[in-house]
Amino acid sequence: MTATQQNFVARQQSGAGDELRRLLVPQARPQSVQRQEVILRRGTVGEALLLLQHGWAVARGQKQNGRSAILRMYLPGDVIGLADLGLALVQQDVVMLTEGLVHIVPKSAVTGLARHNPRLWPLLLALSNVEVSVGQTRAILFDRASAEDRLIHFLLDIRGRLAVEGIGDGNRFPLPMNQTEIGEATGMTGIYVNRLIGKLVRDRQIEVQRPYVRLLERANFENRMEAIDLIPAIDVGWALR
Repeated sequence: MTATQQNFVARQQSGAGDELRRLLVPQARPQSVQRQEVILRRGTVGEALLLLQHGWAVARGQKQNGRSAILRMYLPGDVIGLADLGLALVQQDVVMLTEGLVHIVPKSAVTGLARHNPRLWPLLLALSNVEVSVGQTRAILFDRASAEDRLIHFLLDIRGRLAVEGIGDGNRFPLPMNQTEIGEATGMTGIYVNRLIGKLVRDRQIEVQRPYVRLLERANFENRMEAIDLIPAIDVGWALR
C-alpha cells in the first residue's frame, strides 16, 4: 500500500473513531489519570470502554525476566478496551505512559445506546478488528523485519496516527518514550534502540530534539515500508445495506 493510500485509510479510521467518540462521550465520565497508572488490569472483569482524551497509554504483556513487551500503543483519540469486548476478563494491563484524561463509558451505557443507534455495533466491530489486524502486522514484523525496519515502522505508525488527530507538525511529532520503552514496543533492548537512533541521526534520516522526533527521510521510509499495511481499511457500511 502506498503512502497516499495509507494516509487515506488513516483518515478513514480516524473518522470512524470520531463518530464512535461522538456517540459515546455523552455517556462518559471524565477522569484524570497519572503516569504509570494502570487503567485496565489483566484478569479483571472489563466493565467499561475508555476514551483516551489526552495522554499516551500502552497495553503490556506479562513480565518475563524483568521486562514486559508493549503490545499496543494508545494515543489521544483512541478507544481502549475494544479488544476485550465479548471476553470474560481483560487480557492485558493497560498502563499510562504519561499523565492524561480518559472518559469512562460503562458497558451498560454502550448496550443502551446500541438499541437506538444501529451504527454503533458495526463501528465497535470494525475498530476492534483493526486492533486484531495491527497485532497480526506486528507479529509479521517481528518475524521477518530487521531491527531497523521495525524501528522505522514504529516511527511512521506514530507519526501517521498523531497526524490525523492534528498532533505534530508534518514530519515532526512528539514521542514521550524513553529508549527502554521504545525497545519494549519494537522487540529490542534499550541499548540497541539507542544505537539505531544514533545511526539514523548520523545518517541524517531523523532528527531528535527530545521529546520530539523529525523524519528527515520520511518519503524513503514510506517507500521502504510500502509492502506493509500499517493501518487496515475499514468498512461499516455492510451492516446497513
